[in-house]
Amino acid sequence: MEGYDFTKDDLAQLILRRFYPERTQRESAVLRDYLLAHGAEYDRFSFSVRVGFGQVLSPNLLPGIRRSTNFSSRKRMDMLGWQGNSPTIVEVKERVTAAALGQILTYQQLFLEELPDAPPPRLVIIGRYSDQDTLRSLASYGIDVYLYDPAVAAGGADGGRV
Repeated sequence: MEGYDFTKDDLAQLILRRFYPERTQRESAVLRDYLLAHGAEYDRFSFSVRVGFGQVLSPNLLPGIRRSTNFSSRKRMDMLGWQGNSPTIVEVKERVTAAALGQILTYQQLFLEELPDAPPPRLVIIGRYSDQDTLRSLASYGIDVYLYDPAVAAGGADGGRV
């Protein structure tokens, strides 16, 4: 699995970043809040990890176009964190909606197809805002949700968990 890879030794540098790979400014701010609260829990991190096969392409296309299209059409996990052999898939949203459920479950399935011997990943969705219906639904699937108030950098003593 290829992504932008870092180790726990890079955590301080990661927290100082203004942007994370392939993330918007707002998503990067949410991700920074999560790393501040939970980054020390991980041994290593990968950002923008591609999973799945991507779009099926005609063999008549130029090789560069095939590579580029395949790369950009694969599903992209925002962050994959590792605690030893235990993976965590982290999805970043400014507003966490019900659509995030399908997205993170898809990533879980594709991850397990690519690494069938890996333990099932922990699923985490982080954001700024959500609603009680969405939070209840995500919790029923065992998905951890952390919301970070934009006015409070670290999300309080509980790290933003709802």
